[in-house]
Amino acid sequence: MENNLVAISITAESLDKIVETISQVNQKAGFIEVRLDYLKDKDLHNDTEEILKAIVDASQKPLIFTFRSGKKEPIPNRTAQQVSRLLNSRTNLAKDYFDFDLIANNTTSFHLYAAYQRLFGQSPQIILSYHDFEACELENLLDTYDRLATLTPDVIKIAAKANKISDQLTVFKLLNTAQKEKLKLIAIAMGEMGKISRLLAPSRGGFLTFSSLNKATESAPGQFTLDEMVELYKVNSINLDTKIYALLGDPVGHSRSPHMHNPALNYLQEDAVYIPITVASEELGAFIKDFVHPATRQKDFNFAGASVTVPHKVSIMSLLDEIDPIAKEIGAVNTIVVKDNKLIGYNTDVIGAINPLISLIDLKFAKVAVLGTGGAARAVVAGLKQQGSIVTVYGRNQEKLSYFADKFNVNIKLLPTSDNFEYDLLINTTPIGMFGWKSDEKMPITESSLKGCKMVYDLVYNPLKTPLLEAAERLSIMTLGGIEMLVAQAAEQLKLWTGLTPPINLMYSKALNFKE
Repeated sequence: MENNLVAISITAESLDKIVETISQVNQKAGFIEVRLDYLKDKDLHNDTEEILKAIVDASQKPLIFTFRSGKKEPIPNRTAQQVSRLLNSRTNLAKDYFDFDLIANNTTSFHLYAAYQRLFGQSPQIILSYHDFEACELENLLDTYDRLATLTPDVIKIAAKANKISDQLTVFKLLNTAQKEKLKLIAIAMGEMGKISRLLAPSRGGFLTFSSLNKATESAPGQFTLDEMVELYKVNSINLDTKIYALLGDPVGHSRSPHMHNPALNYLQEDAVYIPITVASEELGAFIKDFVHPATRQKDFNFAGASVTVPHKVSIMSLLDEIDPIAKEIGAVNTIVVKDNKLIGYNTDVIGAINPLISLIDLKFAKVAVLGTGGAARAVVAGLKQQGSIVTVYGRNQEKLSYFADKFNVNIKLLPTSDNFEYDLLINTTPIGMFGWKSDEKMPITESSLKGCKMVYDLVYNPLKTPLLEAAERLSIMTLGGIEMLVAQAAEQLKLWTGLTPPINLMYSKALNFKE
């Protein structure tokens, strides 16, 4: 693949496994980083030649040899001085690289570097790196960048932990500086709050970005897998003109949405990428301002729209320029479209929630219990009222329940309740039961209270069969999972974003076959 800027970090503990993994990823990765500090079955000083020969022979791509000692450099600037001497004495450069950490003890790395020179008669290129696992502070990282740049290594690498989502702006400022100075820079914001940088850095001048073989073998927090980088997000095809769509919520790591939207956008031949972004409630306003809104965002971010999920469907409304009448009536937004320098809010949850039900149950005059008082509940209740259902909303907050009574003229009841749910249909709109749910609660109500229900519909789609649905099945109650709603509302989002007819069958297949 031309211009493949995705490196895979191999963290295998045996030499045989390293070689095996290299053979697996040769066709997908642009670079292969071997983390020799994970190696356990060989001695890096006594088995040096065997290790280097096996790895070099196996790889068809440029290699990055990395050994993280975990020890801070006891003598300030010693690594910088040693690297400087190497840079001034090299001839006949190899395609491979060695990574030296500016503030770590690099004794083993220098030993391996010298052995590589003897074995292959070439000098590997040098990556001089700096890692900060505590903060992504612009002033500190700019000073570090300047210090590394004065040594003129082949590549500079700076990785720092993002504690909030806006910390990633530091990475893009560093990349912009390096581009102006025509220096090769790897810049990464680590952690859950740094994932935008991992996907977009190469298209903003980054020398490369890192990935893992799978979710269990990350060499740093926040890494995507190689398959996700290359096949799902198509990082090598992203450029400054690529439209960015996002899933905004907290949490979003469980979501199937990227696995539906990215293949659909590709099918529609759109130059676009759909990214899941964890946004804490207290950061939502700053994120919209700095990344999304065309009037205030940083120039490098071509956001064209977003999906909005828990817990932002209501709070996002105050940050938008216009709201579609249906979304305004519901009082919740799940879709943002960027148009004419404005953010416009829509709600596709109504269609998404109701359409799967219509062929299964006659909703007119049906007695329906809705669990939850969030944005999804508002969309569900609005759709049910349009169909003529008799609705009772259950929730834990009296003020929020009162909103439903006033807005939609429905019955309301507080949870927990001793009620037996004698309804034609019960719909769970809460996130309880969702993978990654931050609570000990597995079900929004007790199993015994379900006995009087004729059908149970859970909007949670991960897992496909929630504890609530399992309980209903044990009682021989008809069930419907949230995957149908997910696909239906996502298809409507794509229509709003692109004006094109979405490939619904493809989206359903991708959503159904998604694996963690």
